[in-house]
Amino acid sequence: MKYENMVLWERLVSETVGSTLEKTMIVDDVFALLQKAYAQVKGGLHFPDKDTLVSSTAQWRVIYLDEEIVGVVIYKAKRGLKMVAMGISSEITYTLRDYVKRMLTDIFQMTFGKTWMEVSEGAERFLLKIGGERFVISNNYAKVLTEKEIISLDNDGKHYYREINGVLKRKMIIGTIRHKNIFTDERREAKV
Repeated sequence: MKYENMVLWERLVSETVGSTLEKTMIVDDVFALLQKAYAQVKGGLHFPDKDTLVSSTAQWRVIYLDEEIVGVVIYKAKRGLKMVAMGISSEITYTLRDYVKRMLTDIFQMTFGKTWMEVSEGAERFLLKIGGERFVISNNYAKVLTEKEIISLDNDGKHYYREINGVLKRKMIIGTIRHKNIFTDERREAKV
């Protein structure tokens, strides 16, 4: 690694933000980053405003370059921690973007066994590429985990279809569920 790149890497810091006060202090930057990150995603960002982003989420992993927010992962408390949004600043260099992706890779690889996520499109490709394939959850559990209407299950056993903000999306679930009885409850429901 070149010296200037090593210096850049060392300036990146990842912090966990959980309190309402901490989230409120940085919500303007986080919300702007997420809006840009989801601008081209079918179905878009699932948070209509900053207040909802703060009040409905449990934890944020924020990546800083010095004082600037350059990446973020958002979690809700739902059957453990569910990753519900992530993004990288579109206003950074390609070199810095690669380093932020490395940090996100580290975050996800350390948390696949502790969190879960419902993903599609670019997020799905990224997470599968960095080891998420080992943590794919059967699409048979999509309804009970998401608590949403599932339109249909894909024959691959991984994907399912559901409507998000008026758009039909092909989704999959990756991660580890931290909620006892979730799978036994689903089996009981299936027998009824």
